[in-house]
Amino acid sequence: MFRNHRKPIQQAVLTACTVMAFAAGSAAQAATIDFNTDAAGNAYTGLGDFFAAGEYAALGVTLNDSDPTMGSTYVNLINPVNVGTAISGYYVNVGAFTGTATYLDLQFGVPITDVMFDFATPDGRLDVTAYGSGGTVLASVLLVGADNFVNQAGFNVTAGQIALSGVGPISRMLINPSASEALIFDNLQFTPVPVPAALWLFASGLLGLAGVGARHKKRTT
Repeated sequence: MFRNHRKPIQQAVLTACTVMAFAAGSAAQAATIDFNTDAAGNAYTGLGDFFAAGEYAALGVTLNDSDPTMGSTYVNLINPVNVGTAISGYYVNVGAFTGTATYLDLQFGVPITDVMFDFATPDGRLDVTAYGSGGTVLASVLLVGADNFVNQAGFNVTAGQIALSGVGPISRMLINPSASEALIFDNLQFTPVPVPAALWLFASGLLGLAGVGARHKKRTT
């Protein structure tokens, strides 16, 4: 009698395991990237070192910028005279080029709930746009920094920090300084969207259903 239900029960077990595996993989911890090392932990060396766009993809984010060297983002070493700013060690340095709008484009492998980072620009102003899935604009904010920062070339710029949350699952962030100014970016922190508890309950229910089916099968043999 229960022989015809054997295959659906096996499929239920497979579905439950798949859901739970997905949940376990998606329940990632908050990520922090200070750009002092590459994703493998190797320290950057010297001025003008760089990383590929997908260097930190395993940590949950891909970075692209407006630098003409497509697919590469440069890092620079902080000027030792800086005191009192959160930017330290190596940081992302997006140069300014005539006729090109400066930008840094962050794309997250898993949507995130919140994000925080430090920045510096010549006038301390920064436009940040957060996008949801499908390109929906979730938030667009103008930031104005207040801390003095001296870049490696000895120029005074203005630093600040952003903390953004509560706007919905963020899949992408576009960061633009004013006009064609250079951009310094450091200490990126973000938290992936947690897996809803309902998924775990659903998976547990399927496993329980499979167990009941297995007991019925034993009784009929």
